[in-house]
Amino acid sequence: MGEVTGLPRSAPQQRQRGASPRRKAVEHPGRFAIVAGGLMLVATLVAMTVGTADTSDVRSALPNQVKGVSPQQGAIVPPQEQVRIDLRDDLVADLRVCDQSGRCRDIPFDQLDFVKALGQLAFRPGDGKELERWEPGRNDVTVTYRSQADPAQDNGTYTWWFVSKS
Repeated sequence: MGEVTGLPRSAPQQRQRGASPRRKAVEHPGRFAIVAGGLMLVATLVAMTVGTADTSDVRSALPNQVKGVSPQQGAIVPPQEQVRIDLRDDLVADLRVCDQSGRCRDIPFDQLDFVKALGQLAFRPGDGKELERWEPGRNDVTVTYRSQADPAQDNGTYTWWFVSKS
């Protein structure tokens, strides 16, 4: 008889061999919380990085009148690299180049390769031209564009730069 209840004592139940004890769903809740929190932090950082990545195209900063330029802004080029400007088809432009010392030169129109129907201009430095080569360092190119039919229309400027390694 049990001393407290007055009921007969029952024999302790023995476990069956091979049966495993019942386990908790999470054995170490503190450790689980730390790992889960760390994974959430990593996932949040990855999501923020992907969401704020700068995938903008440099061409998106061009005015509507300029379709494209080459070399691209900030590019490193050899001393006799060709500069190309693709304007809207009905435009023409003048070109001015300034080196890093501040010395500027206007490129004569007869030294430019101009495709009138496409509005494309190109200049490559060389012998007998205004520039024989790009000056070492930063070179700023300013395009002053205007309408081929009416120079008072659609006029404006666009400037970009590149670096020459001479």
